[in-house]
This record gives sequence, C-alpha cells and structure tokens, in this order.
Amino acid sequence: MISFSFADLQRFWWLEIIIYLGLLTFISFFLKKTLKKIAKRFPIDRWKGRVDTIFYLPSSLFLWVFGVCLIVSLVAVHFQLPLVYTYSYSFFKTAVIFTLAWIFLRWKKEIERDLIYFKHTIKKIDMSHVHMIGRLISIAVISIFLLIILQIWGLDMVPLMAFGGVGAAALGFAAKEVIANFFGGMMLWINRPFVLGDYISLPDRGGLEGVIEEIGWYLTVVRDKDKRLVYLPNAIFSTISVVNTSRMSHRRIQITVGIRKEDFAKLEELTKTLKEVFEKHPSVDAYLPINVVFSSFGAYSLELFIEVYSKETRYKQFLLVKQEALYLLYKTIQQMGIQVPNPIMVIKK
Repeated sequence: MISFSFADLQRFWWLEIIIYLGLLTFISFFLKKTLKKIAKRFPIDRWKGRVDTIFYLPSSLFLWVFGVCLIVSLVAVHFQLPLVYTYSYSFFKTAVIFTLAWIFLRWKKEIERDLIYFKHTIKKIDMSHVHMIGRLISIAVISIFLLIILQIWGLDMVPLMAFGGVGAAALGFAAKEVIANFFGGMMLWINRPFVLGDYISLPDRGGLEGVIEEIGWYLTVVRDKDKRLVYLPNAIFSTISVVNTSRMSHRRIQITVGIRKEDFAKLEELTKTLKEVFEKHPSVDAYLPINVVFSSFGAYSLELFIEVYSKETRYKQFLLVKQEALYLLYKTIQQMGIQVPNPIMVIKK
C-alpha cells in the first residue's frame, strides 16, 4: 500500500504551481467567452454591448497578477521567506484596488461615449458638463486609489500630508498660471458663459470669432472663421468680455438708403408703407421696434434709415432675411415712383 506523508507533499509544491496555472488559464478562457456572450445580447452602440471591452483586459491582467502572487507566496512559504510573503500579499491587495479602479474608469469612458453618441437625440445633455463631470470623477477615483495604496503599504499619512502642504504651497507659487487656468476652467463649467458648439466673439482679442470646440483643463479651443484652431488659456475669460452669438434672441437689420430730394413729398407716405410691409413679414418680429425714419440730409439725397429685428438668429438664415428685406425695400420704392439717386460727377473743361 502506497502512502504519502506531509513531508512528501511538501516536496511536490511545484505541482501545486502547475495546477494553479492551469486553473488560471481555464478561468481566463471561460471569462472571455462569458463576457462575449453577455455583450452579444445588447446593441454595440450601448455600453452593455461593450462589456467585454470594459471588463476583460483588467480582469485578465488581475488573474495573472494573482497567479504570480500565489506562486511567490508558495515559494516564500516553502523556503521560509516571511518578508517576501508579506510583500506579495500587499502587492495582491494593490492589484485588487487597481483592477477595480481601472474597470470603473473604463466603464465611465464607455458611458461618456454613449452620451456623446446620443447627444443629438437627447437635447438636454450638455457635453461640456459630461466632460467636466467625467474628469472630476477620474480625479476622485485616482485620489482614492492612491490613498488606499498608501495605507496598504503602511505609509504614515500625517508627515506625508504635512510635507504635501509645504510642497503644495511651493508648487502653487511656481505654477500659479497653471492653477489659474485650472480654476478658470472650473468657473467656465459652473457659470457656463458658453458651451461646446456655441459661436462666440471676443472684442478684447481683436474681434476673434469662432465656434467652441473644446473646454479643457487648461485651454479652451476655438475654431475661427478661417477654420484655424485658436487655443486660449482659461484664465483670460475672467478678465475679458465674451459675446455669445449663439444665445441671441434676435438679429438686428440696419439699412440706410438715399431718396431723391425731388421725392420729398412722397417720403412720409413711403415711411408708413415700409413700416406696414415689414410688420407683415413672417421673419420680422413685430413686437420689437420697427423703425423707418427720415434720418438726415445727404450730399445728393435724403437719407432713410430702417431698423428691424429678425427672428432668425442663425447667420445663414439671417442673411436670407436681410436679402428679402432689401428686395421689399427696393420694390416698394419703385412701386411708389420714387428713385434712388446716383452720385453725379461734373467734369469742367
């Protein structure tokens, strides 16, 4: 009869390592197949349909880190190395926290992708809020992860925090521009003078105009009229004026036209007629002032000033409304038998 003692089992400790490695390989393969089956049950444009992308890589890496820690622990026990065993256990706990944080950050990233994909169907979503909240969550997760890791490895937090306070003061003085831009970005997110996609104008910056493409930690990216990217530090928005064209309620149309001095008798009737014409135009807001007035005497004509407010705020549609206003103005002048004078140049011989 064959029997094995405890001492015999200790001689075959390497066999345990082989068995554990085989089990880890099987678990990794089974995990991959299971995650793919779960992902296939959901559409790929939702984060649930990408669950294998979120979980597989962190989980697979964790399994092999766990295997390495297990092997090191077995070797440490066999050769009586308590210090190695202690460090391998701390490393294993670090791997657990790191894997959980990694999975959470990958899941958060996929949620952001879903919100960006569905932003056209869900109009209440503000993408600048999505990006900013995502960044704050990332900072919070990484900070908590680092604090837990420090506790796992037995580092005393009190002197570290004291040293960190002194270092933070020195760092803050040296990097005040970076900190100013960081908090400038925070104020842009809180006050929201503009969001992604808004068209803004900066009169204090040479009349720069463009579309907001990104609001980052340090910079805000604007694409100007020439389709060039302009990078502006966030801190400057606390000291300059910003005109948000995308939030205007109306656009003002101003036209000045000259009338022959010989048609002065028809000028009063013309102003009344034009005012009635513009009040009936569907794209002109009749509840706002419609000014059609005789404004001044020109060198060769009587100056007529027209001011109306268009309901169309988009630039392309506004130009079409302005074009229609000019058509109506000229047709009305012609129908009343009034002429627009041309400057006359007299050449003396």
